[in-house]
Amino acid sequence: MMLGCGLAVLMAACGAARKSVAVETPPSPYDNRQYDYYYTEAVKQKILGNHDAAYTLLQYCLDLNPKSGEALYDLGLYAIYMQNDSLGVQYLERAAALEPDNIWYREMLSGFYLSRSEWGKAQTCLEEMMRLNPKRSDVLMRLVSLYQNDKKYTQAIDVLNRIETLEGKNLQISMDKYWMYMQLKEKDKAYAELQALANEFPNDLSYRVVLATQYMSNGELDKAKQIFDEVEQKEPDNQTLRLALMDYAQTIKDDSLYQANLDRLLFGEATDASTRLRVMKDYVSQQPQDSVHSAQVRATFQRLLADPRSGADMWMMYAAYQTVKKDSKDSIAVTLNKVLELEPDNKLALQELIMINIKKQDFQGLIRLCQKGVQYYPDMLVFYYYKGLSHYQLDEQKQAIETFELGLRQEKAPGDEGMVSDMYSILGDLYHEQNQNEKAYAAYDSALVYKDNNLGALNNYAYFLSLENKDLDKAQEMSYKTVQAEPDNVTYLDTYAWILFLKGKYAEAKIYMDKIVAYYDKEPQTDKEKENRESINGGVLEHAGDIYFHCEEPDKALEYWKKASQLDGASDLLEQKIKQKKYIAP
Repeated sequence: MMLGCGLAVLMAACGAARKSVAVETPPSPYDNRQYDYYYTEAVKQKILGNHDAAYTLLQYCLDLNPKSGEALYDLGLYAIYMQNDSLGVQYLERAAALEPDNIWYREMLSGFYLSRSEWGKAQTCLEEMMRLNPKRSDVLMRLVSLYQNDKKYTQAIDVLNRIETLEGKNLQISMDKYWMYMQLKEKDKAYAELQALANEFPNDLSYRVVLATQYMSNGELDKAKQIFDEVEQKEPDNQTLRLALMDYAQTIKDDSLYQANLDRLLFGEATDASTRLRVMKDYVSQQPQDSVHSAQVRATFQRLLADPRSGADMWMMYAAYQTVKKDSKDSIAVTLNKVLELEPDNKLALQELIMINIKKQDFQGLIRLCQKGVQYYPDMLVFYYYKGLSHYQLDEQKQAIETFELGLRQEKAPGDEGMVSDMYSILGDLYHEQNQNEKAYAAYDSALVYKDNNLGALNNYAYFLSLENKDLDKAQEMSYKTVQAEPDNVTYLDTYAWILFLKGKYAEAKIYMDKIVAYYDKEPQTDKEKENRESINGGVLEHAGDIYFHCEEPDKALEYWKKASQLDGASDLLEQKIKQKKYIAP
């Protein structure tokens, strides 16, 4: 709802409404006819979305009939929307008081009280709603929660009995009643509830086990054991029983009983897959982390995984355990590949294997995995990204371009912006290597639309413009952003210095080039300095010589041209520069 331009009218209307709440004068027959007309028009305007008009008309309706519950209710909703809660609740309370049998007014009022944590008022309101409609289970459950929070356990039990009459017995209701009776110190009634539940479903012995587990949790182990024995005699494969017996074994510290029931659940023919998974997960999480117990866990996994009934989920659990135990990447990869044999579209296994192959720099393996990802999840850009990147690393430029182009045609999801920007940036590099400069620049522009501080795109875009000696102002602006972001990055410094050189700003270019050659001339002391020195190639040192020559330092220029000749990356003109001892323009 939008309340638009009529702010002054609304404020005046709110003032009028505040007065009208207390007016008790009954409307005349003429007012009633007017009221009906204006209320109908207010509803019409509300449906049309003309909320200013609807609000004003409702105010007028209230002036005509101060005892109109419907007008008060609608105005209350408007007031709450305008964040005037005190006025809104006045309207709603007045509407509910005027029409005490209107459950919908109380529905809104109870929701308002609950949102404001006014538990007492909410409780009273819900009690009235229960009186009006004693068969609404949702209202009854909200009332149970309020009674329970207020420790009114007897009232809560009474309401649960109402729900039970409506819906029949179930475990949740019986357990809630059991817990509340225990809080009231009425143990016999608590156990009677669970006994009644078991009697209600005599063919489901799991309810008998529930009763036994409560005896066990309260220290009445003999009673619990008696029920366990009875159930085991009648239904030895009951999974609820086996789970309870594992807890019982831990309680009495009987390791052999625990192991027997664990084996029965994990390897028994009657155990379903979901229970087997849950049991194994609990077992793993409960074991100490020492080498002896870890060996036992691994042995249990191996026995389980040898069973053909173990599916992809169990293999994934083992892969997770291997990861926690810091097993080798190769051994984890074996497990994850088994997952893909059983479930080729397992997204998590695919993603984990991709991360392993990235660290191994196995680009052929990455291409195979990402192709599976593209096949099963064509809308996930991550698979196109790493597939295209792998082709690029293998110098398969055509395949890389096709992969990135296909990926970028997919619908973009929120959060993909960084990856989309990187894909466009790499695509720009690929286009440039194919001498498709205009397509390269368009790709860089797209990269910067999705992420305006993509440093790789900014640097390469700027440098390639400088190679063509075009749009140098734009190139300088982009390159400067990279130098600001990473002032010690040799590649970015070189691009910026070279652009300044092309613009004839030789002294300024020298400032940035001095920082670069300092990394080259001194022995690196830190990993960062070593990285910077290793990133300096012949092209960078040739740029240094060109800049120093134009700064009237010919000897220094010759020195760096000679150093450049010993490295890869220099231009074809370098030998002539050295021979003639002067700068030669391309």
